[in-house]
Amino acid sequence: MKIYEFGRENKITIMCLPGNFMTHRQFENIVPLLENDYHVITVSFDGYDETGETFYTTAKEQAEKLTTFIKETLGGRIDLVYAESLGSVPAAWLTQMDISIGGVILSGAEYMNYGIFNKPAIAMFSPFTYKLMNKMVTTENVKFPKFLQIKMGITNDTFKPMLKQACQKLTLETTKATFWEGVRFYPEYVNKWEPKDKIPVACWYGEKEMNMKKAIKCLKRAFPKLDIHPFANMGHGENMRHPELVVRDLKAFMMKNGII
Repeated sequence: MKIYEFGRENKITIMCLPGNFMTHRQFENIVPLLENDYHVITVSFDGYDETGETFYTTAKEQAEKLTTFIKETLGGRIDLVYAESLGSVPAAWLTQMDISIGGVILSGAEYMNYGIFNKPAIAMFSPFTYKLMNKMVTTENVKFPKFLQIKMGITNDTFKPMLKQACQKLTLETTKATFWEGVRFYPEYVNKWEPKDKIPVACWYGEKEMNMKKAIKCLKRAFPKLDIHPFANMGHGENMRHPELVVRDLKAFMMKNGII
């Protein structure tokens, strides 16, 4: 895991956690809009830190490492955790840790569990995705599969710019591990947690995304005061193409909940 800090002289802290296959660079267009006023922390998880020496294991382990950082570097307090896609799993785990959190935004936290089909789906999809992503980050004009465009509610042209922020040293082991964390997120984690309403939590998503209704239902049980915020005419992760919009809504969430 690698952790990067910007605007360390500022008091309010914002930690940004990237989605699957992404590095800290997923937030490279957001950081410049925040670092003058906030202490911004971006993360590349194990397996995605481009060292080729680490592997993703579980989201809880990633959250435990972040908790150690928050305790040792920030005095045990983080004002806002903003997570994209699969980064929502360790972000949600942070609400269960022994730290103080001002608020959490889970963006694109899809419901991905396929029940009895989890094992065969991951066995088939992990090597396919591993090969596809490695090919797409190294080869020009490789098209994003149509069925994934439909599932994510995005187009090939929308997805291609994201590749610049994707991990350049992806392993099959890490790919499998993160897929497993995706399917475990709700049935094995969120649905078993005691309801918690002291930490403000928001669910952001694109209106074109699939699998969000069930996700919202589960999140509402765990976080009864859940703030639901859809982005019109957008698919999965598409809000990241509009950094000014993301920053505007981040600030609105913080103002609403007394963080700033």
